[in-house]
Amino acid sequence: MGWLWRAFCDAAPSALIASATGAGLLRLVHRRTQTLLVTALDFALLTALSAVLLVVFLPPPGNWHSPPMNLNPLADVGPTLHSDVALFQAVGNVALLIPLAILLPLRFAGARSIPRVALLALSLSGAIECLQVLFDDGRVGTFDDIVFNTAGAALGARLSRFRWREPTPAPARVALWRRSDVEVQRITGGGRHLIGRALLHDLPPLADGATLEITLSESHGGTLVVSARASMAA
Repeated sequence: MGWLWRAFCDAAPSALIASATGAGLLRLVHRRTQTLLVTALDFALLTALSAVLLVVFLPPPGNWHSPPMNLNPLADVGPTLHSDVALFQAVGNVALLIPLAILLPLRFAGARSIPRVALLALSLSGAIECLQVLFDDGRVGTFDDIVFNTAGAALGARLSRFRWREPTPAPARVALWRRSDVEVQRITGGGRHLIGRALLHDLPPLADGATLEITLSESHGGTLVVSARASMAA
């Protein structure tokens, strides 16, 4: 496995640069709506995906030919009891997709479901195994690799579940705003005199942190003018 570590270290800087470039482009496109936290998650996701692709597609040294895909269930479990190399490979397959499974639900609300993450991991792992056999680079595509990858992804999603945020419910209409009378009175030497009344009806709800400013004024002809303006806090 020493060759894999050396090849990974050689390719890692380019992968990090590509991940940073991708996250920067996403930040540039969505600069008005994307926060720094989202940009950081994009970078982490791209980095984790790059690491997975490097691990599974870096060609081993020498000339190798891939044997047919091994579809026998649990064929790789027995050797782990007698071989450190087999145990290392099994643990590596379980850990392969854990970073992606942790980050994906934090970045995308639609992925905040352990079965959904497991299904995505199953699809990705199956595609990887098929491509490894297709590229004929000496790697063996096995059914157990898919099982180990999917189990690791489910574990990763479970580990990050406590950080998932529930969707923010849509703001409800405020009953007080639906039918509110506004009276304008003028104070004169003879006391208070009503000069107009405005009825505010079916005003739209405001988002959290928004302010509704209502201005009442009297025109030169004595007409009461009502204007409203909503603004968001900076």
